[in-house]
Amino acid sequence: MQMRTIWQRLIQVIGALTFALSLWGLYLLVDGFWSELVRPLHMAEAPFFRQAFFTMNAIDAQFLVAMILTAAGLLLLKIRAMKVYTWLWVMLVVFVSAGGLLWTIRGPVGMSIAAASGVGDMGLGPLLFYPFPFVYPILSVGLVNLAARQLRVTTVRLGTPRGAVVPQ
Repeated sequence: MQMRTIWQRLIQVIGALTFALSLWGLYLLVDGFWSELVRPLHMAEAPFFRQAFFTMNAIDAQFLVAMILTAAGLLLLKIRAMKVYTWLWVMLVVFVSAGGLLWTIRGPVGMSIAAASGVGDMGLGPLLFYPFPFVYPILSVGLVNLAARQLRVTTVRLGTPRGAVVPQ
């Protein structure tokens, strides 16, 4: 098997795994959303829980849909998807970190955000915490970028236009 084919398969495996983890996350998101609609959580210490919960779920849903579309692009070996994949993960990690920082707001707003984070970010859980916290994001982004770089080097050597990935 040629090295080029190995790099392509690596990108496709990451795309398939990301697709599966994102679908799992979408299931968890819908399940959590439905649970909150059917059995609303009321806490005196967190009066803005529902607003924080629904805001987080809306943002999580957008990330999951973007991740599913990007994973499909990785399966098709699209150069643009490889670039978007990296930036999507950067934005996702910033979003999760910002949510953690918002917990430090004193009073009911910070408490509401913290409470909603515990149950509201379930949809991102499979992507961020499988198999261990932040291992998959770091490894997958590193491998996709390495593979994309190797494929660009190979295409330049083969005389195809720079940046074009030609599936075999």
